[in-house]
Amino acid sequence: MVLKSESPSDFWTEQQLRVYARQRIRAAQQRRQRQAQRRVLWVTLVVLGVGTAAQVARSADPKPVRPVHRTATITVSAGDTLWSIAQSYGAPNQSTQETLAQITQLNGPISGHLRPGQQLVVPE
Repeated sequence: MVLKSESPSDFWTEQQLRVYARQRIRAAQQRRQRQAQRRVLWVTLVVLGVGTAAQVARSADPKPVRPVHRTATITVSAGDTLWSIAQSYGAPNQSTQETLAQITQLNGPISGHLRPGQQLVVPE
């Protein structure tokens, strides 16, 4: 016995067909929207992954710190920051960041806050 495949148009009213068509269209639109959202998510993840990998590669190979030949010992005053000290004591042809790296190299890791009266070794 062969069954004849019936289509919705064989037994549905015109209004039911319109509702069915709208539901199918809405389902297709939602499916396309989910696919677009997934694509955006994947692109975002790829961009973040590449950015993170580039950042790790940059930080894994830091610039060498210039050797310091002459040093001086200073006393920290109220309101001094490592940045302001690095600006004051760096070589003229050297960036503040390089001087800051030298100060850290000479003194070891320095906590976030300097205390007035604290002694620091700085490059001359």
